[in-house]
Amino acid sequence: MDEVAEHEKRSREVADSLRNFLIGIHTGGIGAMLAVAASLADRRVHPRWAFWPVAIFTLGLVVIGLSLILAKTREIKRRDAATRGESAPVFTALPWRSQTWDALSLFLFVAAAIVGLVKLSSIQLDP
Repeated sequence: MDEVAEHEKRSREVADSLRNFLIGIHTGGIGAMLAVAASLADRRVHPRWAFWPVAIFTLGLVVIGLSLILAKTREIKRRDAATRGESAPVFTALPWRSQTWDALSLFLFVAAAIVGLVKLSSIQLDP
C-alpha cells in the first residue's frame, strides 16, 4: 500500500473514532443531566433547569448525524466516479468537510457542559 493510501485509510479511521467519541460524550452529557435532574427532584427541584443543556447535547448529536450523512454521500460520489472510470471528486467547500461538523459538535458539547454547570450552580437547595 502506498503512503498516500495509508494516510487516507488512517484519516478515515480517526474520523470514525472521533465521531464515536462525540456521540459518546453527547449521550453521556444527556444521561448525566437527566440523572442529576432526577436526583434533585427528590429535593423538590423542578427539572426545567436541564432543558437547555439537554437540548444543546441533542443538537450536537444531530450535527454528528449530518456529518455521517455527508461522509456517506462523499463515499457514494467517489464510488460512482470510480464506476464510471472518472477521477475521484474533490470536496473542498467547508460544508462538505467532516472537520467542520465534528468541530461544531465538539463546540456544542463544551457549550452544553458550561450551560449545564451554570444552571446547576444557580439552583438553591432548601436545608
